[in-house]
Amino acid sequence: MKGLIIVGSAKRNSHTNALSQYLKGQIEEKDHEVHIFDLAERPLHMLDFTGQNPVVDEYTKNAETLKQLADEADFMILGTPNYHGSYSGILKNALDHLTMDQFKMKPVGLVNNSGGIVSAEPLSHLRLIVRSLLGIAVPTQIATHDSDYEALEDGSYYLANDEFQLRARLFVDQILSFAESSPYEHLK
Repeated sequence: MKGLIIVGSAKRNSHTNALSQYLKGQIEEKDHEVHIFDLAERPLHMLDFTGQNPVVDEYTKNAETLKQLADEADFMILGTPNYHGSYSGILKNALDHLTMDQFKMKPVGLVNNSGGIVSAEPLSHLRLIVRSLLGIAVPTQIATHDSDYEALEDGSYYLANDEFQLRARLFVDQILSFAESSPYEHLK
């Protein structure tokens, strides 16, 4: 089984990336394949159907790779920082590059991190988007705060909070259970 985690932070080595790395490790421990597509490292062009704006080849390749990984995924996880009470614009742009074909009846997990006031509002907003794309947002979600992480010498972060490590394991169990049972496979 394959999964895709899309990291919607504009910052490299973000807290959202650290949470995604932790989730990836948990998924791989259960012998499943998962790719992280970090939008800070692999930017996409703004979606433009007019063709009037030039597109850098690298951005086009990134968009093609994202679509391919989403097509192949049996489940997805969307990660975002809390930007002004919602999810990030670059995550919205990435979702605009995808269609219902990539989400239809697939389980989708939702995670976010807040630097200021802890808020799950970005996840509530993403639930609406996932539903509109015909995906199935799993009930368990994760909303962390910067204080749940510790920094490494290279400036990257790792999830240090024991409670959120447990929640992350439960989250992974739930999304994998949805994907393995695939109750809506006949509707794809």
